[in-house]
Amino acid sequence: CLSQGRPLMIEDVAEELDPVLDNVLEKNFIKSGKTLKVKCGDKELDVMKGFRIYITTKLANPAYTPEISARTSIIDFTVTMKGLEDQLLGSHIEGEGGAGEGED
Repeated sequence: CLSQGRPLMIEDVAEELDPVLDNVLEKNFIKSGKTLKVKCGDKELDVMKGFRIYITTKLANPAYTPEISARTSIIDFTVTMKGLEDQLLGSHIEGEGGAGEGED
């Protein structure tokens, strides 16, 4: 994915990430002519434009280290009952508002 400029998704990670990803997460890229390279383990790989890395977890409340939090953007997509109720209420009100406009 790095050398093809395609997204990479790593699913179901725990609270610790493999140290091989450190250089990628820290964007420790080496400029070699017009290309960028990154060292992953014992290999040096090309990094093409368009590469993205997405990491997901099934942990309800992961406690990532400050280092991981600083190197990544953490987005919480947790769905709660209250959130679903708010969305349903909003849809219902929106639906009634559209029907009531034509009745005046």
